[in-house]
Amino acid sequence: MRLALIWILLVPVLALSEEGAVEIPQGEEKKLEWSGNLDVKYALFHTARKSPTYRLQFSRADALSSYLSQYRLEPYLNADYSAKDLGFHLKTHATYLSDEESSVDLFEVYGNFNPSFNTTIQAGKRVYSWGKGYAFNPSGYLNPYKDPENPELAQAGLLSASVEYVKSFSSDALRNFSLLFAMIPPAANINGRYAELKDTDLALKVYCLLWDADLDLMGYYSKINPKRIGMDFARNLRENLEVHGELSYDQNVRRHTVVNGGLRTEQRKGFSYLSGFRYLSKSNTTVIGEYYHNGIGLSRREYERYADFLASGADSEGADAAQQALEVSQKNFRGGFLMQNYLYVKVIQPEPFNWLYFTPSIYTIYNLGDKSFLFSASLVYKPVTNLEFVFWPTFLFGGTGTELGGRPFQQKLELWMRVYF
Repeated sequence: MRLALIWILLVPVLALSEEGAVEIPQGEEKKLEWSGNLDVKYALFHTARKSPTYRLQFSRADALSSYLSQYRLEPYLNADYSAKDLGFHLKTHATYLSDEESSVDLFEVYGNFNPSFNTTIQAGKRVYSWGKGYAFNPSGYLNPYKDPENPELAQAGLLSASVEYVKSFSSDALRNFSLLFAMIPPAANINGRYAELKDTDLALKVYCLLWDADLDLMGYYSKINPKRIGMDFARNLRENLEVHGELSYDQNVRRHTVVNGGLRTEQRKGFSYLSGFRYLSKSNTTVIGEYYHNGIGLSRREYERYADFLASGADSEGADAAQQALEVSQKNFRGGFLMQNYLYVKVIQPEPFNWLYFTPSIYTIYNLGDKSFLFSASLVYKPVTNLEFVFWPTFLFGGTGTELGGRPFQQKLELWMRVYF
């Protein structure tokens, strides 16, 4: 079974602690910690049978019932090894649907070395977290794709090598400063193993804690990918009120639209930005609100032409037209939020009515362009330390030609059992 690959990957790590594979001078502490969790997920989907996306994705759409279900296992295994100035980190994830449908992913595998108290060198595959936004990150140039419907979901990292310098000051104005420089190797597109050196990407981030405000300046340079420059900030206006924002200027972005029933690709540039707040009330209620503008996103008219293209493919009697529409959608219009303007609001209330170990939250994402939106609730119950249950219903609203209303499912109910170790 493919899940066995995870244990194969962990064997060399576990051997370090038992066989002394790494020589460490006497007196230096070495430590190996490993952890993880198993997510057991059952989902019930109420399909949107009139949606072109649904009809394209499910070839037997007419023969299927209105309700579909899915049962899957997602184990996570993590290992962290440290020995004074050295470290090794491994995070794995697997998805098991059946013996025929399973996969194993390396989310993170990297080493770090601290040549001095202020400097850290890292190399491998790791997850970066740039930007201050909760649901969206227009300046998250090195981040994995963030799902606004589940921003805390673990994702796969990025192959890179980086060096970071951190310095603290006693000044009333500038208290902390850091500089991070990263190199991102290009994809191996020559015989599946090699790439041209000139296609290496470079990224830089400068951080300052300036007058009690977090401030980042970042840039991304590439010959084949978009060039970007941006900034973010976060500051507590009061003890219980934080404001944050991000701004990014993107160049040479490949932008896809549908014109006269065919795909058009062009290079565009534009600004994307986010502004938001986080408020904590006296009753321990947390409210998060954000506005996000994607300067490269589709306008309402452009999305309508794209939706008409999908509908035309779904209505076609020929299998080739339907397959072409599906391939264009999956290759060029990936991601669930393709348009320009969105509002995000989330409310979290731990232990309401003195119900111990229960944390409900509700959130909505509203598309300002076509007025479609989703509404969801996450109900988390944690009766013991290493076990939690999650009930997660989601409802989508809008016409079949809108972004959120045109999804293949109009309702989704998920039940998770998560066991930690």
